[in-house]
Amino acid sequence: LEAFTGTRPVGWLGPGLTQTEDTPENLAEAGVKYIGDWVYDDEPTIISTANGPLVTLPYTVELNDIPMMIVQHHESAYWKERVLEQFRRLLQEAEEDGRPRICSIAIHPYISGQPHRIRFLEEIYAEVAKHPGVAHLNGAEIYQWFNAAKGVHA
Repeated sequence: LEAFTGTRPVGWLGPGLTQTEDTPENLAEAGVKYIGDWVYDDEPTIISTANGPLVTLPYTVELNDIPMMIVQHHESAYWKERVLEQFRRLLQEAEEDGRPRICSIAIHPYISGQPHRIRFLEEIYAEVAKHPGVAHLNGAEIYQWFNAAKGVHA
C-alpha cells in the first residue's frame, strides 16, 4: 500500500470486519496504530499487544449502509433517521458528561453515493454541521486527536 499510495497506512479496517486472533499482533508489528474492526463503544480504546498498543476506533454495523439498505432493505430515509437519532443521543451524552463521542457512520460510494440516495447523506451532514463543536473526521484524524490527548504512541 505504501509503495502504491506513497503513504504508509496508519490504520486498518479489514475486509468484511474479518480477522483472526493474530491480526492485532500482526498489525502492531507492521506499524499500524489503529484498527476499526471492533464493533463496540462510541469512544476509542487502547488494547495491548506483544508488539505495542493499538487504538480501536468506534465502528458500527447499525449505521452501515450495507446491512441497512442492501441486506435489510431499509429505505434511505430510515437510514438517515437512525443515523440522526444516534447522533442526537451521543451529542446529549457528551454535553452531559463532557466526554466527546464518535458517531461512526459506515458509507460506501456505490450505495450511499447513488443518485437516489445521496440526498439523505447530504441531509445527515447538513444537520450534524449545525451543531457547534462537532467535527467531521476520518479514521486517521480521530487517531491523531486521540493519540495527542492520550499519548499512546510517541
